[in-house]
Amino acid sequence: MKVKFDWTIQDGKLSPDTGRLVVHDGESFHTNGPSADHNDLITSLAARYRFSRSEVASRGYRFYWRWIDRNEIIQVSPVRRIDEDWVEGHRREFLGILEREFGRRRRRESKLFESVLSVNL
Repeated sequence: MKVKFDWTIQDGKLSPDTGRLVVHDGESFHTNGPSADHNDLITSLAARYRFSRSEVASRGYRFYWRWIDRNEIIQVSPVRRIDEDWVEGHRREFLGILEREFGRRRRRESKLFESVLSVNL
């Protein structure tokens, strides 16, 4: 699985193949499509891991994502500048979260987890 990290995906341009991702304290929750907003994901993540909802809302990181190139590459876009800054400082953790959330989709076909994180601003 390769990762393309940029600002391409934005809220006003969500398509049916675009989802949302919320990350907090090493845990994550995502949707498969634009149905839920990030607030719904924040609530779900907080409930699943028994975090404080207000803590996840204030300190959680938010992203948009979609598969491109026949599910070989996942494109991830931060929602806010603070989300981008967190990824820059926590690349390995973020890539591990993406592998955990999305890697199982291709695990049988992949020999090793391969990632390319490129920031195109």
